[in-house]
Amino acid sequence: MSPSITGGCACGGIRYQTQTEPEFSIICQCRQCQRITGSGHAAAFAVNTDATRLQGKIKYYQTQADDGSTVSSGFCKNCGNPVVKKTSGYPQYLFFHAATLDDPACFEPQMVVYTESAQPWDHIDPRLQRR
Repeated sequence: MSPSITGGCACGGIRYQTQTEPEFSIICQCRQCQRITGSGHAAAFAVNTDATRLQGKIKYYQTQADDGSTVSSGFCKNCGNPVVKKTSGYPQYLFFHAATLDDPACFEPQMVVYTESAQPWDHIDPRLQRR
């Protein structure tokens, strides 16, 4: 990804921009990500909270992650698009859903996490590192 990363929700009510490279990028197969995305996983990347500008009215839904940390999932109040997550396990990062990128083709996952919750029908690139 380029140093300037931009994206937002389907209706444009939420926008984000960061001037830093992602710290890491993941495919998450935890049950919370499955439910939030309505698929077998969430594709996301982590950026430093302090280097990121987030605009718009976000509705947060709080859950407990598989590791016990508190996760807040941010959705657009208008279109319902899941955009961002915050977690007590990594408070220095915002996690953005890759599909919300203005250029989602630039997303490059580095690893797959919470594979113990993987669904048998959700096939992820076997070359990616598993954690």
